[in-house]
Amino acid sequence: MSSPRWRYVAAAALFFLSGLTATVDSFPVLRCPPSPPSSSSSSSASAARTSASLALNQHSCKLPSSSTSTRPASGLSMLASSIASTICRTVSGGNMAIYLVGATNQRIAVAEAVSKAVGWPVVKATSTAALLSSPSIPAIVDVDDSTIADAKGAEFLEAQPLVIQLVEMEDFADNDEKHKSRQAVSRFDVAVGSEPDVPLAQIVQSIRHITRLSDGFGDGTIDANLNLDLGANTFFLSLTFPDMRECLPFLPGLERGVDALELRVDLLQDRTPWSILRQVAILKSATQLPIIYTVRSKDQCGAFPNDAEAIFKLLGLGLRAGVEVLDVEACWDRKIRSHLLDAAWRSYRGTTRLLGSYHVVGRSTTDQEALRIFQECFHDGRVDAVKVVLTANSMRDAYHVHELAAAAGLPASVPVVALCLGEVGKLSRVLNSRYTPVTNKLLPYVAAPGQLTAGEIMNFRRDLGMVPSASFCLLGHPISKSPSPAMHNAAFQHCLLPHTYSLFETEDVLDLKAKYSDQNAQSFGGCSVTIPHKQAVIPLLHRVSPSVDAIGAVNTVVVEREAGTGQLRWVGHNTDWKGIVKPIVQRLRETGRGVTDAEGRPRVALVVGGGGTALAAAYGMTSLGLRLLVFNRTPSKAQDVAARFGGTVVHALTPESILEATGGQQGGIDVVVSTIPSTAGFLLPPSLLRAQPVVMDVAYRPAETALLAQAREAGCPFVQGAEMLIAQGVEQFQLWTKRRAPEAVMRAAVYATVEELK
Repeated sequence: MSSPRWRYVAAAALFFLSGLTATVDSFPVLRCPPSPPSSSSSSSASAARTSASLALNQHSCKLPSSSTSTRPASGLSMLASSIASTICRTVSGGNMAIYLVGATNQRIAVAEAVSKAVGWPVVKATSTAALLSSPSIPAIVDVDDSTIADAKGAEFLEAQPLVIQLVEMEDFADNDEKHKSRQAVSRFDVAVGSEPDVPLAQIVQSIRHITRLSDGFGDGTIDANLNLDLGANTFFLSLTFPDMRECLPFLPGLERGVDALELRVDLLQDRTPWSILRQVAILKSATQLPIIYTVRSKDQCGAFPNDAEAIFKLLGLGLRAGVEVLDVEACWDRKIRSHLLDAAWRSYRGTTRLLGSYHVVGRSTTDQEALRIFQECFHDGRVDAVKVVLTANSMRDAYHVHELAAAAGLPASVPVVALCLGEVGKLSRVLNSRYTPVTNKLLPYVAAPGQLTAGEIMNFRRDLGMVPSASFCLLGHPISKSPSPAMHNAAFQHCLLPHTYSLFETEDVLDLKAKYSDQNAQSFGGCSVTIPHKQAVIPLLHRVSPSVDAIGAVNTVVVEREAGTGQLRWVGHNTDWKGIVKPIVQRLRETGRGVTDAEGRPRVALVVGGGGTALAAAYGMTSLGLRLLVFNRTPSKAQDVAARFGGTVVHALTPESILEATGGQQGGIDVVVSTIPSTAGFLLPPSLLRAQPVVMDVAYRPAETALLAQAREAGCPFVQGAEMLIAQGVEQFQLWTKRRAPEAVMRAAVYATVEELK
């Protein structure tokens, strides 16, 4: 085969036959199909999502007829109609508000709690007029039921992205008109009730989680982060607890080495809608990992009755619960699937990804049928990823499923998970390079026959040479106190990658080439680059990214293997600018400011400094569409930065100078980025702090520089230098590994050595 994966097949087959089949024999295994867990009530109870009844032509889960085209051009054009826009999308100039609908007593309590947590005021919308007077600042809007009953009020709410229904258990009673009215104008559901059953802190956490998800990337656009979140050597853990409260004590061990947690709704003890919402909230309040929401039917190796209408009602509930990934079985009638997929694309694109799945249980498939299954899981281009699980009868089947995946004709941009059930199917899980479902010894039982742990899979991949160890380093001088080794090594270890990161302190950039040549070249994965080598390293590189061309400096080197020849190429990138932009965007959003002011003019950013980091900051500010001003005590250096990015030099930090630099339009600044050493003791004139700009100092030692102390005293939103270090490090890790970085792990490693300012 042409794919590198097949180089490992012969060795892997022998390896597996010699003992792999015994690795998890001691685990209890959920058989396919399993017996359903006990439930305190009917799983087909009325759920809260689909307003129209769902007519079905079939009630068993089988591959639908192939009488129609499985992948029309319209599906592909929908998926790829435009490229995801830049980071500035998340700070559009519009007002931001969270609208709460539900019972009065619940709204009041929750609104006050969320207000306290995020620092936004509560606005009471007791009438349509009050509702239509949108707050000019971020706010929590308490929406009275009388407003929903008014047509204008309902129409306004339906157009808002963050309308959250606070749902009580009794709201799911049949013919509850108030619940139906609230549901019609809302987008998300959060379970509420009296404490201690539903702690208020958990409700607040659920709402904050939904708020973070709601940005999205817009209907009809490509998901720029998909290939990271479902990237190389990623895994999701299939939880088998009947109640998520049982897993909470074990979460640290369950989360290690995995990138998402699968909530198997079909395995829950109580599958009533309100209880399911509670289970999602319990899990989300305890983990930062994405949640995959799955209702696996009996015919598909699950425990839920083969009742399509009940299944798709619960899938709709998953959308409203704000889960990150929704598993949609492809075995059901296209009409019912289309109803859900249309709703997902219309209202949840960018909030919830869709995973089209199909499991063939206990029987063989022809190649023709398997190819049809892959296409059916693609759902005419309306899903983000495809997962096909066949049954293996021989070792050949375990790698043939990957040959079939490659031959299925799916777009290269669509991640494909291809697996086989059973003991001999374990090899398929090792060969599956991305988003592999795994088990853990802390679980009650294994969710599917043949599942391995993430650690077992990574050990086999390492031993087979599929994931060779690589050496990374920080190139610079002086660097002895850098937290970068702690940050990156913690990330490698968490993700079970056999890589190392060390310091390479030298004043001569050519030492890097000398060290990683000849026998060491194969093990070199790349490096971080800091002073004084950010420009000097460029002649050593084979090519550079567009950001390096624009900025003129490199802070990241990635070693890539050239397709076809296998030759190693050193590629230069700059992640400094992203490390600056990301936290600034976050602060702008938190304070309700877009990239334009109330009059539609670009906001003003001041970059202080004239070196390589100042160039990265200037590039970042202009990428956001901000008006760039540059100040430096050496005017010629400021002029170099300003000229490169179309900015303006300011010779004095006064309102008059700012007004002159902006053509008489703006006398204040909205963002300040200082890139000069902390020893300079730089401070802003108090007059420039009156507008409460976002203030960032890229120096991370000391944690509180003189500038940050001044900004904190003045009540300005601020960004400490360690945040930039973490954000740029996250980007570096993702360039090196082609997968999502464990940001929380990296953050903890940095703040173990650097004070975190609150």
